Amino acid sequence: MNALNELRAGLCAVAKRSVGLMSACGNEESTKLYLALPVIGLFGYDYSNPYEVYPQHAANSDPNQPNKVDLAVLRDGKPVIAIECKKVGTDLAEAREGLRTYYNAVPTCKLGILTNGIVFEFFVDSAEPDKMDQDPFLTLDLESVWRNGVPDEVLDALIHVTKASFDPESIAEMAHVRLVKKRLRTSLVEEANAPSEEFCRFFLQRAGLRHVRKGAIDRYYGPLIKSAFEEALVMPAVQRLRTDPTSEGKVTSLNLHQIGQRIVTSERELAIVNYVRRRLAFLVSEEALFNAIDQVEFKDNVGKLTVYYANDRKGRLFDYIEGGEGFDKFIFPAPYGEIVTKSVLDIDEPLKSTFSSRVRELGPLQPVERLARIA
Repeated sequence: MNALNELRAGLCAVAKRSVGLMSACGNEESTKLYLALPVIGLFGYDYSNPYEVYPQHAANSDPNQPNKVDLAVLRDGKPVIAIECKKVGTDLAEAREGLRTYYNAVPTCKLGILTNGIVFEFFVDSAEPDKMDQDPFLTLDLESVWRNGVPDEVLDALIHVTKASFDPESIAEMAHVRLVKKRLRTSLVEEANAPSEEFCRFFLQRAGLRHVRKGAIDRYYGPLIKSAFEEALVMPAVQRLRTDPTSEGKVTSLNLHQIGQRIVTSERELAIVNYVRRRLAFLVSEEALFNAIDQVEFKDNVGKLTVYYANDRKGRLFDYIEGGEGFDKFIFPAPYGEIVTKSVLDIDEPLKSTFSSRVRELGPLQPVERLARIA
């Protein structure tokens, strides 16, 4: 078994164990001991050796201004990886400042990891030397791994974090590529969802149309470009299916399902879905609502992710659009509408209310159905 396959198998095993234990971890210390350290060990670092993994590592020796992280991975006595651990369920977007302060104060630190035991965010200083980036270049969600396995692109990135392959320059280069790709993807998704005037004019000029009035773009050409852009993303898949000998030249319902499968769900989108399931378990108080969380699913479309209860049309909870610079867009049914935020905690009220309404409208999961799902 090669290193990638070993890491994949290890992550799947740790994910299964962590999901089973997370409800018992009610504070930071238990989260660190039972959820974070096994992952650090999986990466090849000996957390029983203080010369390799040191707890409560201080960035300076001033007792009046303590600047510590929960764990520091050492190389030749100097910290190269800083790890900050929060309790299970913590919104990591709200907890990055402590790790950033330590990272920025320690020039030898080349990788920052922030975790709540289930979600692990990985940071470098790609934008400015010795200044931790605002956004992670990689997110590992163990609940997603438990449900869906480890995506190849995540595995390819994580192998660079392991002790056997750790190289700061390689990580920095890989992180830069991933962050740029993420920003480009975000920009393209935003344009696909709502083409800007600049975007429209660029393609109109490519089509031989110049000096187009803004009003014409808003009323006519904008929607036309949006439709053409979506078709351009989907039609290559349709063409491949049509030329597939096994399809007999027909686009069947199975073909359309295959097209849908070609839309890749991003790490952030999967993290949002898993967060919603966990958060609902905290927000709801009725047993029927708690049981109904099992039917919260998602459907990935071009430009957006739809999270729904039981039925993707009648049971829609919200549409999610991944934004840039830490912002995310959630579009709930009336009366809540669009919410653009950096903190997923801002969707608590509309999430709870919409979910409760959908369960009342469509009905809760019946006991027989629930037993069938568990089986």
